[in-house]
Amino acid sequence: MRRLTALLALLLLAACYQVDSDTVPASASLRVDGIRDGRYARPDGVEITVRWNASEKLYDVTAKGAEPGRAGTAKAARVGSGIYLVQYFDAARLSVLAKVEGDDIVLMTPTKEAEARLLKAHGLSIRPGPVNSLIGSAGSVINYFKDLAASGDFTEGARVTRLP
Repeated sequence: MRRLTALLALLLLAACYQVDSDTVPASASLRVDGIRDGRYARPDGVEITVRWNASEKLYDVTAKGAEPGRAGTAKAARVGSGIYLVQYFDAARLSVLAKVEGDDIVLMTPTKEAEARLLKAHGLSIRPGPVNSLIGSAGSVINYFKDLAASGDFTEGARVTRLP
């Protein structure tokens, strides 16, 4: 059931890419201004709890009803003005550009033109799937996201909404 829930969440987060390596190393991970500890609703309606773990320099992310000890983690690094590269790890390792807007976390989706241009520029390819995988070296993947953030060639995608 947990994997099905995770898969449904992934399907709704089209802005994400599955990746094979760390795109946010622990040394670059930071606490994002505007993301407060507490409850949020994912785009699929599942409630999650987000808590900053200062000793690990990452966020612990737990879905409501998850088995004890079965939390995911998220790390964030600034890659542009107000834009962050976020790597989430649970059933899969995902990376996405995001920004904070009010109390919400907005996931950013590249335009098709920017995606094609930047994939070529960084020697990356995509393996299609429920969540597309970026194929290439970790450095190329990181540079892809940095250049995407700098280009501004993306649109707002799904939102993770802060709950009262």
